[in-house]
Amino acid sequence: MRDDTPSLFDLSGSGQTYGRFEPARLTQARVLQSVTKTDLAAKVGVSAAAIGQYEAGVNSPRADVLERLAKALDVSPRFFGVGRPLARMDTVHAHFRSLRSARVSDRQKALASATLLWELTFALERHVKLPEVDLPGIKPGGSPSEAAALLRLHWGLPDGPVKHLVALAESHGIVVAVRPLAEIDAVDAFSVVIVDRPIIITTPRRTENVFRHRFSIAHELGHLLLHNDSGEHSAAIEKEADEFAAAFLTPAAAMDAALPQRLDLAALDRLGRTWGVSPHSLVRRMVERGRTTESSARRAYQRLSTIADPLADPTSAYPGEVPTLLKKAAELAGDHGAPIPVLAESLRISPAQVRFLLGVADERPVLRLVRSK
Repeated sequence: MRDDTPSLFDLSGSGQTYGRFEPARLTQARVLQSVTKTDLAAKVGVSAAAIGQYEAGVNSPRADVLERLAKALDVSPRFFGVGRPLARMDTVHAHFRSLRSARVSDRQKALASATLLWELTFALERHVKLPEVDLPGIKPGGSPSEAAALLRLHWGLPDGPVKHLVALAESHGIVVAVRPLAEIDAVDAFSVVIVDRPIIITTPRRTENVFRHRFSIAHELGHLLLHNDSGEHSAAIEKEADEFAAAFLTPAAAMDAALPQRLDLAALDRLGRTWGVSPHSLVRRMVERGRTTESSARRAYQRLSTIADPLADPTSAYPGEVPTLLKKAAELAGDHGAPIPVLAESLRISPAQVRFLLGVADERPVLRLVRSK
């Protein structure tokens, strides 16, 4: 995080002064809009090399160029100024639960979204005390199942199902958000820690089915505990996070008592609704606990693919799985002198953009002037 960094430039000209320029803000705004340096340069009327120099801090844009940059990226020119906390994208590690089609640019855009969300969280914390982050320390070399058992113990969870997982995570200081597909289209879910604040972000693709959504949240909890200090991305790390999620949501001892002795999809469906997990997850658990074979599991997966409704059990039907922490914090801040326009001013973005970050629908009427004939 940086605040009031002095090593930038004085922007003046065209009768307007904007203060010192923060190069990382240009990168953040550009990546959020999925605009390449070349395309941005064409819109603004400068060279791609000039955009690169602005972002590297080699040169500073003139005030007239700054205004064109702001217009092209849908921000105020003041957005590019120093004087408020900034989480630089190049210093933040994230773990992505991505589709195979996810490109580096998709992940960068998701990360830029997370840094702006953290800035909103930071702004809210000036007015509202959020829950303290409460995650246990994990010793190196421990297994995912051991980490899952430790988290259950640390959070005082009973042996049964984990109810209201998102609300539980938020109560322990983890910010959870669902971002629009248009913003991070090819990323399913990811987690990041910015200045000690864990953030988990999922997309509507993961929340269409509450079981998939809960598993993704648990998967990201695994990353936060097991891989917090690692920027590595690999199939092995993803497998560990999956193992953590399974052990956290369906502990082995409890499953040994609850799973049927043979593959029975109707029984697994009933059991899954009790434990908040999909029948697919329970089939995998049966393999892991020695109740069935891989070949039988493959046949079960094929059968499930023909009978399961991927859109069943939407997250909205489970209030405890819908993020509310930031919305409630914003409402409380608004009740005590810091409404959304005040938050927007501190972030140098529009009130509409703050509502968008909060996931709050803008219900204000759209008014247009009517010309008299």
